[in-house]
Order: sequence, then C-alpha cells, then structure tokens
Amino acid sequence: MATAAGFEGALAALPEAKRELARLMMAARRPVPAHPAPRSGAGPVPPTALQARLRRRERTHPAVATGSHALRLTGPLDTRRLLEALTGVLARHEALRTRLTGDADGRPLLRVDAEPVLRLTRADLTGFTPQAAAERVAVQVTESASTVLDLESGRTSAFRLLRLAPEEHVLVLASHLAVFDGWSSGVFLADLAAGYRDGPGRLAPPELQFPDYVDWQHRWLAGPDGTADLARRRAVFAADPPAPRAPGGFERGHLPVRLARGPVDAGLELGAAEGATPFMTLLAALAVVLARREGRGSVVIGTPAAGRFAGALEGAVGQFTTVVPIRLDLTGGPTFRELLHRTRTAVAEALGHQRLPVDVLFADGAPPPYSVLFALHNYPAVPLDLPGVEVGQLPGPPARHLELYSPDPAAALACIGLVERDGGIAGTAEYNRHAATPEDVRSLLTGIEDVLDRAVAAPASPLTTRP
Repeated sequence: MATAAGFEGALAALPEAKRELARLMMAARRPVPAHPAPRSGAGPVPPTALQARLRRRERTHPAVATGSHALRLTGPLDTRRLLEALTGVLARHEALRTRLTGDADGRPLLRVDAEPVLRLTRADLTGFTPQAAAERVAVQVTESASTVLDLESGRTSAFRLLRLAPEEHVLVLASHLAVFDGWSSGVFLADLAAGYRDGPGRLAPPELQFPDYVDWQHRWLAGPDGTADLARRRAVFAADPPAPRAPGGFERGHLPVRLARGPVDAGLELGAAEGATPFMTLLAALAVVLARREGRGSVVIGTPAAGRFAGALEGAVGQFTTVVPIRLDLTGGPTFRELLHRTRTAVAEALGHQRLPVDVLFADGAPPPYSVLFALHNYPAVPLDLPGVEVGQLPGPPARHLELYSPDPAAALACIGLVERDGGIAGTAEYNRHAATPEDVRSLLTGIEDVLDRAVAAPASPLTTRP
C-alpha cells in the first residue's frame, strides 16, 4: 500500500481529472483535525456559505458587502512608505488577493492571485478652507462605504488618500466583507504600521491564511466530527419556530443607543457576583424582554462571534465571523440569579460550537429561529503606530451588520451592538424598517434596564414571561 508521501509524488504523472480524483481520495483517508492547519498546495477552494450568500445578495444590491474605515494621519507622513506598506499588507494576506471564479462545471472557487494590486486614488484638498475640506472628507468617507467591490473580479479593497495640509492626511479603506471582518481591521492596522516602520519585506506571511481555514471548514463539515456536531446543534433548535419574515422584506435603519448606567451598573455587579460576564448579564435581561414580548418560555438570540477559535487564526485577515445562536430557557419561573446561571451554561455551550457556520446550521430554506442579534464588542484595540505621525479614527457610515449576520435579513428585527467605553455602554442598533420602528428598538434597551433594575431590587423574585 502506497504511503501518503508516495501517493502525493505520483500525482504529477496523472492527467488532471485523475489527479483531482486522487487528491479527493487522499483527503478522505486523512482525518480532519479539530483545528485548521496549512492546506497542501495553493489550489482553489470552494467559498464559504457566507461568501456564497453575499455573492448572491450583491448581484441585486451592489455595495451591500462593502465595509469602510477612515484614519486621520497628522504629522510628516512619508506617502511613498505608506503606499509600499499598503502593498506589503496586500501581499501578506491571501484573503486580500482572492477572487471568486467558476470551474469548468460552473462551480464557484476561491483563487488567490500571486501579485497584490493596490487600488488607490489620491485627492489634494489643500486649496479648500478647513470647513470645506472637512465636508469633502465626509463625502469621501460616505462614498467609500458605497464603493462597489466585486469578489469575482478580485476587486476586494480600494483606498483613498486625501491630503488636507502638508502634515494632515486622511486614509480611507473600503473592504469587501466576504474577506474582511471586524477583527481583520486590527490585524490590518498592526501590519500596516510594521510595514511602514520596518519596510514591507519584513512582513512574513501569517501562520495560517484564510483559504487554509476555508479548506479545513469544508472538509470538517463533510467529515464525521462536523456531521455529528451539526446534527447535535440542529436538534437543540428543532422545536424553535423560524423567525417570521417581514411582509415588506428588508430595509435598513440605524439609530444610536445607550444604556442608563444606574440600573445597568447595579445589574452588572449582581451578574459578576454570580460569575456572569457583562455580556451574559445583559443577554439574560434581553432574553426576559423578548420572552415577554413573544409570550414564550424560551428564546433564541444570535450573537456575532469572532470565529477565531484557534490561536493561529488570530493573525490572519479574512471573514471568520459567524453568528452563534444561543437558546435561553426561562421556563419554571426562575429568579434572575437562576437565569444568570442558565445563561452562563447556554453561552458556554453555544460558543463551543462556533465552528458551525450559521448558514449551514439553518440551511433548510427557512429563516433562523432568532430575529434579534446582540453583541458586546471586544475587538482588540490596536493603535496604528507610525513614527512621528499621530493617528486617529474618523467616524464613518453605520455598518451593514444585518445582511452580513442574518441568512435571511427579511426575518431580522434588529442587531444591537454595544461597547463599554468612557464610563458608558453605548453603540448602534441596526434594524429592519419593515419589522420595527426606532421606538421598538429603544424599548428593547429600556426593557433591559427595567429587568436589571427589578432584579437588583428583588433578586429572589421569580421571573415571568407574560407580556
């Protein structure tokens, strides 16, 4: 019987069709590891389910998969070094050199271009007054978020460098969400700073590339471990009805949100005493609000997870984010303390299955069993350390999270994203205008405050799920 090494060595002597069949046979004989590893060779891989969905969506909704970031750079910027560093970052990460093309049978495949392409436009705004220049920067940032990017052509990033004064610049990045998630922005900035300081030649490839992860995910899902995990998780949600689709479909709305510190601070202290994180405590309170709203004894809430469950994935640019559905049981009239313990268990159990893509978990054509998503963001803060240059983040247009996180946006009500910063908990809520009003979304937040307030006042009182 041929060894694996000998089998691989014989591939070159086979015609292409037989060679591909041999690869598949060899892959089937190999056990799929629980964590991604570098793939053998640099051939194409099928796209993820999320990428396939975004590809379908952007055919009718251009720029739906575009994210944007803007940085103010104050100081003696060396623009040549900056552009070389940008090119170096594109060269370092395969995800930023990826295109989606069809094979001979029309099946989509991700292919990695050998050379990076820096797509950058420059604008000189030094002739404008400060107010006029600021207005034009705001227009450029808004336009960047509407840039039509295209995974099929490989146009997955586009930069703008705006010069406001000899030592005042703004760098704007538009990135395709199929290859660039929230965590990737920190990776990108850290690499850009290193490339600017030390030269792009010092940017070694990450331990794992995004296509390595994609290849592993497909093989793991098709293997016995992935199949068994998928069956177990589907059984958890078997009794939960799919979220109703809004008759009018999906239309995005945004509004800023903030939690009142008084009841929230006291509620978080109560949660901490029970071993619950701030996310778990807020999630438990939201579950009570939704259970009462829906008149049910259990609810499912989706939460975006970074999806980087292996340390080697943390240094790669790519779209690893997944939505983890968390089923919370409020039956039996638990106290809030008891609900916190149930929530701790449910969160730990759900996060243990974040290898499963939500598009695969709920792939029967029906919407997922959650209409509300909740997140307390914890992306690592990575300052862009450029020698002699002060870097600041500019506010940009609201993100398009619902279409990224929900397999069926028409069945989504809202995505509430919060962050604890400067002594407060605030953020942005994105909602479906055909399913909710701004008042409906605000009522979810005031409901959380009310639940925490009552829980602190009477922690031993049973909860009710009646509206």
